[in-house]
Amino acid sequence: MLCKVVAFDPLHDGHLLIELNNGESGVFAMRPYMRSNFFSSLKNPEYFNRAFLEHGVISWPEGQDISPDTMRMEMILQSC
Repeated sequence: MLCKVVAFDPLHDGHLLIELNNGESGVFAMRPYMRSNFFSSLKNPEYFNRAFLEHGVISWPEGQDISPDTMRMEMILQSC
């Protein structure tokens, strides 16, 4: 099954609470990615909070996005 994000909430300090279409949910840290030029604008909390869902992928207005598969592999799972 193709991994997709079905819901998310931006949290503090560059973290995202995500829910995937396979039922898993967890917290994903964008902070390490913000060291690169491509993701550096996400350091601005106002810009970070402008994230939106596009075809199951979390994206930002300047074209940044992160693969749901990457998020699944690196997120900290939430327990029930």
